[in-house]
Amino acid sequence: MSYGTLLALAGVFIAVAALILGAYRFVLRRRLAMGDAARSRLLSADAAPSQAALVRAEEVASDLPLLNRLMADNEWTPKLALTLRQAGLTMTPGTFVLIVAVAAALGLIIGHLLGPLGLVAGGACGVGLPIVWLRMKRKHRIGKFDEQLPGAIDMLVSALKTGYSFHAATKFLGLELPPLLGPEFARVYEEQRLGIDPATALLGMQERIGSVEIKMFVTAVLIQRKTGGNLSEVLTNTADLTRERLTIRGQLETLTAEGKWSGRILALLPVFVFFVLSYIAPQFMGILTETSIGRTLLAGSAVSVIIGYIVMMKIANVDY
Repeated sequence: MSYGTLLALAGVFIAVAALILGAYRFVLRRRLAMGDAARSRLLSADAAPSQAALVRAEEVASDLPLLNRLMADNEWTPKLALTLRQAGLTMTPGTFVLIVAVAAALGLIIGHLLGPLGLVAGGACGVGLPIVWLRMKRKHRIGKFDEQLPGAIDMLVSALKTGYSFHAATKFLGLELPPLLGPEFARVYEEQRLGIDPATALLGMQERIGSVEIKMFVTAVLIQRKTGGNLSEVLTNTADLTRERLTIRGQLETLTAEGKWSGRILALLPVFVFFVLSYIAPQFMGILTETSIGRTLLAGSAVSVIIGYIVMMKIANVDY
């Protein structure tokens, strides 16, 4: 199969996928617009605490009925939905699965140029890239929550010392704190106001955020509510511990930055050399791109580079 044929097939695939998605959004445009408007109101950072999201409708895995039925009984669907929420994304699990499927199909089409091994590598990259992007987005959002938490705890302690109850203090935090943490405390306040147990409201916030630092804060509050004691002192110690953890995390990231950048440069170097040699000596690189053995070697090299990059990132990534 020639390059022109493969490119034509890729173009047809992209066009059909775009046509299907466009037709889907056109047919359900009113429903999608209403859903987006509702989500924007519920998730608005400028909304007053009384407008916090408290509607607990049954979540669907996908807007497509067939895909929703296929994903409804899977154990990983709720986990994927939780991960999407923790990443700050409003898409359904079904939408993310469709994105992975399209990326995998594109990877298979491109990998076909490199032979059987390239086909496998292209499909794996197509599946892996959206998942890696989702994890990175989730990690980045959780990092923002962690940065805001010590200051939020200090404000909470100050409110408690001035005579606020914990319930009223969460309203104060919801009004004064900027996103992303402010709306979460506003939601905790509204849930308590509507009769939800404070422990349930705090555990819900912990689940929505997915941060270890938030878990420490919620655990400290829940233990104090059961055993008694000085909540202000407990929260002050928690804030100090959180600051120390964030400081150590920054130091570790600084110490491991060299290893991470070395891994990125070493992973990009073969790609850079390939394109440079293809421009300088196309007749030399043609052996790799035009023969089946050459394409197999290129695919094997790509797989080796990916595995090496993953191993170097694992070595440089220190758990804290």
